[in-house]
Amino acid sequence: GRYHAGKCRTKSSMKYSFLQSREWGKFQEAVGRRVEWVKVRDREVQVVYMPLPFGLWYAQSSRADLDEDGWREVVERVWESGAVFVRIEPLDQQSKISKQLHKVRDNQPSTTRIIDLSLSEEELLAGMKPKTRYNIRLAERKGVVVQEAKGVWGIRKFLRLLEKTKERQQFTVHAPEYYEKMLAMGVARLFVARYNGKVRTANIVVSCGDTATYLHGASSEKDREVMAPYLLHWMTMLWAKKHGLRWYDLWGVAPPPHPSPLPRVEREIIHPLASVSRFKEGFGGAVVTYPGTFEIPLRPVWYSLVRFHRRTRHLV
Repeated sequence: GRYHAGKCRTKSSMKYSFLQSREWGKFQEAVGRRVEWVKVRDREVQVVYMPLPFGLWYAQSSRADLDEDGWREVVERVWESGAVFVRIEPLDQQSKISKQLHKVRDNQPSTTRIIDLSLSEEELLAGMKPKTRYNIRLAERKGVVVQEAKGVWGIRKFLRLLEKTKERQQFTVHAPEYYEKMLAMGVARLFVARYNGKVRTANIVVSCGDTATYLHGASSEKDREVMAPYLLHWMTMLWAKKHGLRWYDLWGVAPPPHPSPLPRVEREIIHPLASVSRFKEGFGGAVVTYPGTFEIPLRPVWYSLVRFHRRTRHLV
């Protein structure tokens, strides 16, 4: 039967994000953050309060479907809380609210690649790059097995792989408890690819509304030649399709290249998502771009101090 993603399932993915779901709000509370639902006309908007140095805090609201007036209402409500600033991530370019907006480094990725699962399996494969199709078939021939992993066993496997991936690729990750709670609460599902009985790659996927979003991934350096990550994504797409979901969001790619005098290879090195973007591009789909991340100062003096601290310590 059709898969139901809790209270997310009645929403359209084009104007709704799991980041605004009740389930995500409960998860944020479980990891120690205060969540407030701000009433804006006919809807409630999720605001998460995040800690700052010096015992301060800021408010964050991601991917809410609001216009300029709607965002203004959120900012007015948050001002009463004593937050130093509001960080917003609008769904579309129309959500400008004031000249006070400071464009900052992306919090959630501002560019992603989304695959239409209403296409047939043959059409989905035809939309991929030949190398990606080949690697999917290769993994199948080599005997790679994809399955959903539940319980403590799956969480431990993911965390072990994540630690190795972190060391290899030098990127920051959440504390282990963050992923443990996400999976234990049922906010997300864990899919793994095994080769000769050993887990070689694992993905955390959030299902909300009509969209499955690949949120976190980890992999091993061992047995890379069997191309397990390719089959893992393909089988996850088929799982989502089977359960009635419409979109598969690969969650985070480098933005389209701008005209530049630099050679193509040098341009790609600049963006940290360049290599993973080439991998995701192989699956086809369409690039979707959001406006990005903005901050609105509410306490200007404190905001200046926080920005200075951020530049020197890279904490936020």
